[in-house]
Amino acid sequence: MRKKLLRVFVCSVLVVSMALLGAACGDSGGSGSAAGEAAGSSAAASGGSSGAAAEGDGITIGYVCNFMSHEWYQNVTKGAERRAEELGIKIKLADANQDSAQQISFAENFIAEGVDVLALTPVDATTLGPVIEKANEAGIIVITESNPVGGEYTCVGADNKGAGKQAGEWFGNYGKEQGIDLQFLIVGFPNFEDCRLRVEGFKEGLEASGADYTIVQEVDSQGGKEKALQGGTDACTANPNINAIFGINDDSTQGAIQGYKAAGLDESQLSAVGYGLEGIVGREALLEDTPIVAELAMFPDFVGACIVDAAKKAYDGEELPERYLTPTTMVTKDNYADFYTQEGDEWVLDFAKVEALM
Repeated sequence: MRKKLLRVFVCSVLVVSMALLGAACGDSGGSGSAAGEAAGSSAAASGGSSGAAAEGDGITIGYVCNFMSHEWYQNVTKGAERRAEELGIKIKLADANQDSAQQISFAENFIAEGVDVLALTPVDATTLGPVIEKANEAGIIVITESNPVGGEYTCVGADNKGAGKQAGEWFGNYGKEQGIDLQFLIVGFPNFEDCRLRVEGFKEGLEASGADYTIVQEVDSQGGKEKALQGGTDACTANPNINAIFGINDDSTQGAIQGYKAAGLDESQLSAVGYGLEGIVGREALLEDTPIVAELAMFPDFVGACIVDAAKKAYDGEELPERYLTPTTMVTKDNYADFYTQEGDEWVLDFAKVEALM
């Protein structure tokens, strides 16, 4: 693998030249996040005990997230920080806040700082090619999350089409068991490849289930509740026969459900499946008395841990697949406690249970 060979070559040169350069391979030498200081990002660092630090081998990860005010990415970054602390790896966070130019600036700052691994959740994958090329030229490993760019060591995330198919088959079988002729509103986000794949897989799963169904309408939520509410209200007003909703994330599903109610339809006649189980919103919708009958769980905390795991494996020279797959499964009220344990007011993910799905 070209990237692996480049990393090995750079490390070899540094080791041979250690006495002259006074630096060891894998030591970034930085004392703070230039990306965070220069642009007021939410940069943060986590360190472990002296024993854990030895395991982490002084690795520094610079992670530029796309949208940290979203609940999903709050949990992704929380999981990444937790795993980094366990392994004695330093992780520095920067929030692009849905601004592609800001993401590029943060990434370039991390490259200049000399992080060992650059992790990116793309705001716009089409703009990041030059950044990844620059990182590779500097001997910095690049890991992406969710959406591949090209040129990265690996992309961490779920098999979105396969997960969508799981959800479609589950929903189709549910319809057969309940004797429902499913009339679907699908709430997508076609501008993002991973969201397109979720919908494609969902349709394949529905077909494979052998259920009686019709896709009445598809609307674009752009991944947000407000757009889903507007589109859902219009669709359900025009098509009062809609009785089933599938959304590409929790906000899309919840917004469409609100749109269904805004259209004056009987909520007791509605069944919905969400995609993500991203945090509090998805959990409450699943466990309380709502039309949500199941969630395709993606376990964001675990995804964050996998970003760090993949970064360490790449740094250690392990060859990784183009897609570092994270697990998904259908979660209902009945099996929610198989994956989450309640501690006071908090529900804590059982990482071992999720890892067993891999």
